[in-house]
Amino acid sequence: MMHAPISTNTANLAAISAFAAATPPNPFDITPILHPQAGVPSDQTKTFWSATANALYIVRENGTDLFGPTPDFAAKLAACPDLVDHGRRGPIGCDADPIVGLDLWRRADDAAIIDRPSAPVAFHAIGWLPTATDQAGWRELVLTFLDEQLVANGMVADWALHALDDGQGGWIKRPHMHAVITARFWKGPRLGQPQAAWLSSTKRRNALGNAWVATVGDAL
Repeated sequence: MMHAPISTNTANLAAISAFAAATPPNPFDITPILHPQAGVPSDQTKTFWSATANALYIVRENGTDLFGPTPDFAAKLAACPDLVDHGRRGPIGCDADPIVGLDLWRRADDAAIIDRPSAPVAFHAIGWLPTATDQAGWRELVLTFLDEQLVANGMVADWALHALDDGQGGWIKRPHMHAVITARFWKGPRLGQPQAAWLSSTKRRNALGNAWVATVGDAL
């Protein structure tokens, strides 16, 4: 099966950070996480170059990936405390040793160095959440979506809910979810190899966006 090429341009990657600050013209966006082929341009764009950094970014934690220390995500949280909830969703066995915590994403990053480095190491999805729903409602929508669309097909996703109200009926950060999603086999003899049956094609990624809209529905 032939798959549509995945854009690697900076504008596509920058859409991740711009999405949450914009008026939602599009309820869902998904971006490939690709290792740079000619070095990381700057600390700012380093956020988007590894699965490990993306997983740290969504929970606003500092750490180190294969390119070195990540940007100061903890300072971002201190300046704007928008992290509402987070967790991991995946098939049975995804939390078994040694695939706990960041090790899942570090393994993917390490594998991508030597096995098709031009292929996505993971995907980063963002979806708007309804402002009229509370934290429990947001969580239910996100887990339903992840379980039905990703976990059921063998993928693992780290997720986070971001929102911050202004105390006056408005929003400093509109509620939205982030999900860092596996693009490579996370266990078994093909560990670390790209999995083309998941989200490699434009058709599959568009279908995932449609599924998000169907899950959130009129509540958005």
